[in-house]
Amino acid sequence: MKSAIRKVLDLFKTKLANNGKFAALDQAIISVSNFAASILLTTLVSPTELGVYLIGFLAIYFVRAIQNGVIIQPLNTYGAGKNESDFRAYFTAAAVHQLLLALLVSVCALVMGLLLTSTGNDTLGPTVFVLWFSTFTWQIQEFLRRAFYTRGAVGNTVWISLSNMVVRLGTIWAFAQMGTISGLTGLHAIGWGGLAGSLIGFWLARGFFTKHMQNLVAVWKENWRFGRWILGASLADWIVVDFYPIMMAGLISFAATGVYQTLQNLVAPIHVLLRAIDTFVTPILARVYDQSGLGQVKRSLKLIFVLGGIPVIGLLLVVLFFTPQLLYLLKGDTYLPYADGIYLMALFYLFMFINRPLQMVFRGVRQGKQVFLANILAALSMFSVGFWLIKRWGVYGAIAGQALNAIIISIVLLIAWLRFVKRDLPESTEI
Repeated sequence: MKSAIRKVLDLFKTKLANNGKFAALDQAIISVSNFAASILLTTLVSPTELGVYLIGFLAIYFVRAIQNGVIIQPLNTYGAGKNESDFRAYFTAAAVHQLLLALLVSVCALVMGLLLTSTGNDTLGPTVFVLWFSTFTWQIQEFLRRAFYTRGAVGNTVWISLSNMVVRLGTIWAFAQMGTISGLTGLHAIGWGGLAGSLIGFWLARGFFTKHMQNLVAVWKENWRFGRWILGASLADWIVVDFYPIMMAGLISFAATGVYQTLQNLVAPIHVLLRAIDTFVTPILARVYDQSGLGQVKRSLKLIFVLGGIPVIGLLLVVLFFTPQLLYLLKGDTYLPYADGIYLMALFYLFMFINRPLQMVFRGVRQGKQVFLANILAALSMFSVGFWLIKRWGVYGAIAGQALNAIIISIVLLIAWLRFVKRDLPESTEI
């Protein structure tokens, strides 16, 4: 008995366990930062200004979808198994690609923002213009963070995320004290927080850089062979998850988008949990697949569902029970008429939890087509059924459309995974 207990305790002293602790702390900091920023803006600005912030935030997520496909996921997958010298050569080339992508996006946001503002769009124009800074610094910081996850040095990400949180929330507080806070304040804060995180990240990652980097074209071709499917899947995922609030802003109002953001705030910790699992587990799944085959990956997936399902279901039950009280704490009576929307939001997040680990495991085994197909089918649903739902039921229709998308993706990926395992498991077991 004592021997068994000692073995369990020893597991918590391993490098993997330590990285898990740091990953949990890192994601907790990110969760607090995102949640606190959103709650502060919810209490300090109008629903319309909150909608402006959400649209800008979702635009950053659109950039993240591109970055995820062409930079981050290839880094996680190919960088995890390389030795130190090969990784440094690969990482330096990937860093050049990341810098070029960040510059391209920044210039596009700058030009588009100026054009929209000059044509009289004094709401969307300034929102897009602000993103030239936010998208640039945020991308650089995220690239450096994910590199540490790839190499199993997760403790360094805590300092990046902590510096980001302090500067981001400090910026919002400073604008509030000056009495000039608005939806754009939240976007400015993301940019300054990203700058702080990037500077800390560069210092901590200085050992990753080398003068002897891999050929830029060769690295791009290698990344693109795998990343093109992840890029397509990431963009489709952004459409089926994040484009609904943008559709609401266009079809209803920015205030309706603010209502959506407030309901989403109540279940936001689930999104952060899924992001944490994705960030930490995807490179691990890639290594497990390389070293132990598909059978061990299958067992890891089951463990993810069990360990992740407990907090997800628990949080959903608490939120469903206390929604009116939570909404009243945020903004008095402002959002209480929309309290019933939490039932649809809970359904959406439940099926999101079901399909997210499946997307992770497909990326871990270098299979992007299934994820791409599932999200494309959901996107087709959005532009047909989803559009009708928004026109018919407004905010409730948008959330219902998202729930439908999550259900479609879950079913398609589950069927695809069962077929993939049935086809490839015997061969992997023999190896």
